[in-house]
Amino acid sequence: MAVCFVFVAMGIFMLLHGEQSFIVWACILFFGGGGLFVLFLILKERITHTPYYMITDDGIIMNSGLKTYEVHFADVECFYLTKVGAARGKTTLIGIQYKESIEFLPADGLTIKPKDLCEILNERVKKSRNI
Repeated sequence: MAVCFVFVAMGIFMLLHGEQSFIVWACILFFGGGGLFVLFLILKERITHTPYYMITDDGIIMNSGLKTYEVHFADVECFYLTKVGAARGKTTLIGIQYKESIEFLPADGLTIKPKDLCEILNERVKKSRNI
């Protein structure tokens, strides 16, 4: 969100100094809209007290702000950690090895360490098999 508002501030600075190009306006509109959208998602999560991830006995529910996504433990073989991206900007993801395919859940920026979350999810998968 901060990066978006920095780009908006740079665009406004360029406007104030006589630069009236399409790119400046596009920068202000694109990054301004993106920053406001991220701010909306953060405020919505804080006001409604809705967690990003909710682990239940049957699965994990991800509330991305616009859409709810659910993974059922009965469909999962295991969870594992993986990193993607360049050396400095690596993002941690929790991989989902389904019995049929693979998917990923974002794991950066949470209040729980990705490794701990992955371990909890794998424990739940084991419990769901024993039921």
